[in-house]
Amino acid sequence: MAVTQPLRAVARAILWPFRRFFDPRFEGLAHRIDAKHGDVASRLDTGLTEIAALRDESRHLRDESRHRHAENIQLARALADLIGEGDRFRRAMRSGLVDDIDEEIARMLNHTVTHRGFAAQRNLWFNPPLSVRYREGDVVLAQVNERIVETPYVFRALSRVEPGATVLDVGAAESTLAVSLASLGYRVTAIDIRPYAPVHPSLETVVAPIQDWSHDGAFDVVVCVSTIEHIGLGAYGEPRADEGSDGAAMQRMRELTKPGGLLVLTVPLGEAGVNDVQRTYDHAGLQALLEGWELEDLTVARQLDPRTWVVEPQETTSVDDEARVALVTARRP
Repeated sequence: MAVTQPLRAVARAILWPFRRFFDPRFEGLAHRIDAKHGDVASRLDTGLTEIAALRDESRHLRDESRHRHAENIQLARALADLIGEGDRFRRAMRSGLVDDIDEEIARMLNHTVTHRGFAAQRNLWFNPPLSVRYREGDVVLAQVNERIVETPYVFRALSRVEPGATVLDVGAAESTLAVSLASLGYRVTAIDIRPYAPVHPSLETVVAPIQDWSHDGAFDVVVCVSTIEHIGLGAYGEPRADEGSDGAAMQRMRELTKPGGLLVLTVPLGEAGVNDVQRTYDHAGLQALLEGWELEDLTVARQLDPRTWVVEPQETTSVDDEARVALVTARRP
């Protein structure tokens, strides 16, 4: 017993620092230390996440800043080009000399004179028979289209009709024909699916498809120039219709013509076919188109080159790559 007592005392002394953590008096402290440790760890994780997010945001802002800087450089360059182009245009306009037309000015001027130019966007493009093209330091005659023969043919056909007669111009947009006939003393109604801009005391305008137009009266003359081949194909913004839309339009024009009245019609002539823009009629197709009319005259004009049209001899029936237009005068029985 004398020996074990000192040993137990030494053991208690050695084990006391460890035993105190198992002492119930220290359990609350241990829990608080664990909680504190968990809170610190959670805050550390949150802080690290926020630091990573800030780093990513900073990188994104740097990338966005570089992107915006590049965009600003491109915008500045485009603006400088635009200012330079404007300066060149003003110099050319002030001088009034064709020699001052450069490539960019020529490009812009060529756009303005087309069916997609500024005037066309306000229904003020009238498809002139002769068109010009601007080049650097020059202006040249570009093309002569079928209007060069169609318009005088209409005037010739109406030479037998006295002023004061009623005329229906079908497909009047992009043409000066309706206002010209009104100026010559005819009472003209111009109909198209697009508005017709010219005005005249003897001119009335209608915006409607001819095949759907409800009208009780009848006309002394119906004129249809380079129009019937487009009807129903959707080439001018209207919904694409049935295959027989051209025939339906011809039937409606016949209904709108007085007995004994005239039809003046022009259509593309050649190998029969249809594309997204227009139809081309061969002689059989033209004959079918004129069913119910008495043919009085058929004149065929042929394009020899981009600037030359001629009247083709009646006996010529061959079809080749040259553009042709049939000019027709017919009468309703």
